[in-house]
Amino acid sequence: MKKILVPTDFSEHANNALRYAINIGNYFEAEIELLHIYEMKTIIGSTTFIREYLKEDAERSLADNIRSFKNLIFGKTILHGRAFDGNLIDAICSIANNEDFDMVVMGTQGASGLKEIFFGSDTSAVMQQIRIPILAIPNSFAYRPIKDVTFAVDSGIVADDEVFHPLLKLVKAYKSNIEILHLDKEKMVVGYDPEIGISLGSIPHSFHRISRANDVNGIINLFVFEENSDLLCMIRRERDFWSNLFHRSVATREVFDSPVPLLILRDIAGQ
Repeated sequence: MKKILVPTDFSEHANNALRYAINIGNYFEAEIELLHIYEMKTIIGSTTFIREYLKEDAERSLADNIRSFKNLIFGKTILHGRAFDGNLIDAICSIANNEDFDMVVMGTQGASGLKEIFFGSDTSAVMQQIRIPILAIPNSFAYRPIKDVTFAVDSGIVADDEVFHPLLKLVKAYKSNIEILHLDKEKMVVGYDPEIGISLGSIPHSFHRISRANDVNGIINLFVFEENSDLLCMIRRERDFWSNLFHRSVATREVFDSPVPLLILRDIAGQ
């Protein structure tokens, strides 16, 4: 976990996500990049002066924001940032995928929050383009060490065990326990991918199965509450059991109302 991207609009939600990202980054002595995108709308008669002013104002705000968090940095962890004119969604996708970042950490509200990313006009394109894990931090969620993780899984097969690697890095760093919650919507028991248990190896974990799980959102959140989990993890694929959770037509409380941070892994090969 060496490079973490944190989009920001300087809101309290974004600052809370940055605070969380720094705490994770300190475990790995990571490079954390704070990304602020400002968009210069086409204005009749706009001048170079206006563009330069907006750029300087964005860079000044970014520098002030970074300075205010410097006291949280420990060891060899690095916090720096960039600001430039562009489209928010396009910029996040391009930078996250092409600059060797390991994770995107975001708040769930604000101009740079997951509501824009998942429910914006380019929802399908964004979900297809972002190929690295996204960690969504609930509004006002205070950072705490990740001691217990709920890993919600379906009956799908994971095509490549590298999908698990970001989760494994976190739980090894924090020495976490993993509660694997298998939700089965089928009438018959079809089981979960045995590769999950193999990949976890010696990491402390246990399995829990709930069949005929229709209220997926409610069941997951209740389980997280009862287990006092510090993190919820899910795997994102196309055309699978979980895909409906990320579409506008279905309630998506795992994204917006989860009581704990949500780590979304991406199984590209399994699509």
